[in-house]
Amino acid sequence: MSYDLTFLCKDDDQSWDQALEALEERVEEDAEAGSPDAEAWAHIVPAAQQFLGDVELHQNAQFFELDHEPTGIQLSLYGAEAGITVPYWYQGSDAAAIVGLIYQLGLIVERHTRLVGYDGQVGLAVAEAADQPQLAVSIFDQVAQSFARRGIASPSNDN
Repeated sequence: MSYDLTFLCKDDDQSWDQALEALEERVEEDAEAGSPDAEAWAHIVPAAQQFLGDVELHQNAQFFELDHEPTGIQLSLYGAEAGITVPYWYQGSDAAAIVGLIYQLGLIVERHTRLVGYDGQVGLAVAEAADQPQLAVSIFDQVAQSFARRGIASPSNDN
């Protein structure tokens, strides 16, 4: 299970649901949705490294990927979309730090691509959600509590 941010093309007159549905239709119609934007990636990676530090990079013709092993944060850039994921390993102040990192990374993706970000867990655009990080932190806390009640081990409840 992961906390996910989705980045896609969205017209001003589209709702998020409509934009997400249009993305699904494009992906189903065209598995080869184009190559990821190499120029945008060339700006995203060094900006991400400034606050994440060492990252692993992977790429092929369909995607570029950045993995930050210490946090579990992963950024994937495709032709017409991008995504940021992070495991629900965190709670409290650790979750607040992770939420800050994923929103910071999300704003970088928006800055260097024509994509806009959506945090489906809180139902807000990434730019709006970044101004209200406590909403995401509360979701991390709920998931960590749920994991602990079910006996699921994660770094946040191993103590």
